Amino acid sequence: MAAVKKVIGVMDPNAFSFRESVERLIEFLEPKIKFNGSTHEISTRRIKCRPYDVLEAKTTCAAIINRGAHWNPHHNSFFMRVAHQTYLLNDMSSFFAINKNTSYGHMKELGMKIPATFAIPQEDNSELEFSSKVSPDLIFPEYEMFDLTAIGEAVGYPAFLKPQDGGGWIGVQKVNDAQELLIAYKKSGAKPQNLQKAIEGYKEFIRCVGMGPQVIPMHYNADAEHSHDRYKRSEEQPIDPNFLESNDVKEVTQICKIINAFYSWDHNSCESLLTHEGDIHPIDFANAYPDSSLVSLHYYFPDLVKNTVKWLLFVVCSDRRKKIFGHDWDRYFDVLRKSESENWSYHDKLNAYEEIADDHFSTAEFEKFCNEVLGDEFENKCHEFFSGDLFSEILGEEVSRYFKIPSERPAKVEEYQDLHKIWVDAQKG
Repeated sequence: MAAVKKVIGVMDPNAFSFRESVERLIEFLEPKIKFNGSTHEISTRRIKCRPYDVLEAKTTCAAIINRGAHWNPHHNSFFMRVAHQTYLLNDMSSFFAINKNTSYGHMKELGMKIPATFAIPQEDNSELEFSSKVSPDLIFPEYEMFDLTAIGEAVGYPAFLKPQDGGGWIGVQKVNDAQELLIAYKKSGAKPQNLQKAIEGYKEFIRCVGMGPQVIPMHYNADAEHSHDRYKRSEEQPIDPNFLESNDVKEVTQICKIINAFYSWDHNSCESLLTHEGDIHPIDFANAYPDSSLVSLHYYFPDLVKNTVKWLLFVVCSDRRKKIFGHDWDRYFDVLRKSESENWSYHDKLNAYEEIADDHFSTAEFEKFCNEVLGDEFENKCHEFFSGDLFSEILGEEVSRYFKIPSERPAKVEEYQDLHKIWVDAQKG
């Protein structure tokens, strides 16, 4: 059986633990995978930011995991230049084309339960007013006056005013009436805003992280004082893997998978609210750089790393290629039209959309690859890696990087080791 060397490029300038864990796990596995008549010998290479010949640009990588290129246009231009030569996770063209507003609108049109949302122009236009590159007398006459109070009434209170391109809850303001909305908008600055109806008294806040067709639902506590504590259920019970009923797990998994497939996103997160009446409302799901840090995800982190490695191994061994962005949108809207004419239920529509998503991700082929090619050996090696000193070093380094006060680091390292032990012990069972 012929040996074929495959290289996975890794680019993530900010998430030490995720990048390091993916690279070290693949190195630990020493993958020599027999598939489709070849032995695939797989390694990783860190993507460097360096000059390149634009006209003759090539990549030796069979796949590239791209996290954070939207912060580095030099990286992004190279990735898009060689995108047809490799499999790019994520393809930034879709993230540049699709923002929160377009995704809210598309998914509402498909029938998902998106809360009422209005897009509002930025409050502060001083950058335009005083720029020598534009003509204010041409721009501002095209700005239509609007009644923010009327928009607030149309959306309903309480509501959240949040930047259209925001992340990590930065700049999010809760407003309870028209006066608070006017004050919040005045403070919002130079970023266009969204006003979205709040879902009050929800039962669960769920954040799902997708990698290919794999989805991990996680409990999320938006009220936690610190962002790194938001994935703990409570101080008394930090982890509860079974916090959702099976039917709710199915629905949030379908929603995340459908959104990611619709936009050709391999790696993306989706936040949803589950009400006491059983309705699930997706509220945020266009995330080019989903939080994948060990400090945030702790218990859930090893499964995300495993899912990433499984998907990458499948991609390079099967010579998977990225499909053109939006290539199957007609199929989704055909389902929508049929569902409306035949009066389908909401869940019938989700099931039909999920079939399209599974076609996009080649889910059946991927699961067969995981079960028959990777098998128990992969699972056992992963457990060995996450139980051993290599991962312990990564955990210690990440916690030390994140928590800046030296005196608090030992206790924090111990806390994260305890959270990680819950995962390790669960795998034994």
